Amino acid sequence: MSNARFTAEQLRELTQFKVEVHDPRYVVEPLVSGGEFLYDPQVLWDWKEGCAWSGPEGSILISEIGGQPQVETDWSMGHGGLYRLHADNTWETIVAPGVGRQAGVFRPMIAPADWGDFANNILFGSQIVPHRRGAVMDHMIYSLAPGESIPYPFALVPRSGKEQISGAFVPGVFGRKGTPEEGLFLIFSMHNSTIYAVRPDATVTPWLVMDGEGGNPGPLMPYRMFYADPAIVGEENMLVLEGKWSTNFGGEQTHEFRTKHYRIADGTIHSEVIESLTGGAVLRAPKGFGPLAGEAFRPEYAGFMSSVHWAEGDCTESLPYTTSIIRRDADGTEHVFASNIQAGQNLIGFAGDRMIVTNMGHSYSSGNFKHPDGTVFAIRYVG
Repeated sequence: MSNARFTAEQLRELTQFKVEVHDPRYVVEPLVSGGEFLYDPQVLWDWKEGCAWSGPEGSILISEIGGQPQVETDWSMGHGGLYRLHADNTWETIVAPGVGRQAGVFRPMIAPADWGDFANNILFGSQIVPHRRGAVMDHMIYSLAPGESIPYPFALVPRSGKEQISGAFVPGVFGRKGTPEEGLFLIFSMHNSTIYAVRPDATVTPWLVMDGEGGNPGPLMPYRMFYADPAIVGEENMLVLEGKWSTNFGGEQTHEFRTKHYRIADGTIHSEVIESLTGGAVLRAPKGFGPLAGEAFRPEYAGFMSSVHWAEGDCTESLPYTTSIIRRDADGTEHVFASNIQAGQNLIGFAGDRMIVTNMGHSYSSGNFKHPDGTVFAIRYVG
């Protein structure tokens, strides 16, 4: 990594806002640019208004992997926090950066109301050791109860598979009722290619090892786990893993990261690619999103991901403007809803009449970029 220090103005220049929306009934609003306070923001992908963490109407939670209370990086302290973005674009701090000495808040998810003593808690992944060094060490699950502001260590993710270390751990799904994984919180490690089963009593055990060793499937590096949209795959509750076959977290460092999608069933991962899911996971817009409510949306990365296999040392360049947001209508036809979005890792969520889009930019932990280049914008229905 370059040790160059960036001013706020330079970070704004690196993250210039160029988004175009291709529907005149919607407008785009920049909310946070580079040089402000966000490093690696991630909007809660599975956010549902009316959940235990719902606040005022139109608000949504956004987590943060990087960032500390002070400007200078302190390698002995934690990093990352949790915020609420309100409908009037004010920000409320839920978990202050590094307050629980957690080292990153990775893809938090809200536990179901029937998940034992931890019902309605937010569970998230975190490094035990800060920054790049901790990305390839064992990871921890943290828990945050409604109304609390300091996360609690829930469970250590055990070692597994050929690579052993449970590094680069990411939450996946809570098992749906009536499925074989009902009652389980499925998480995975990109480092050791293992899916784990987490239970409300804080036990964590390997559930599916995909390292290609000893008869195991793979090697397959997981990136995301989700239940596929039934309108796209033709059945309910299909559990899908997005990942990259014949690779692992220690593979060649490259900006190119084209994933494929595989079905998890019968206790294994099936190597046949699910062609109907070429575009990945989608979210259905809620009724507040105007005439496009009920339609499916997803980011289209065009193969560029800065958060995976990121090559260090080239962080002085702006990331390319290659991401789009794709809309799938009721007939299954796809349309470009928004374009000219800066690449990195873009996630979408819905709150009220808005789609909220976050971008991590250059990665804080895996890319070792210690500057606030995270951005957020909204696309709002205006009629």
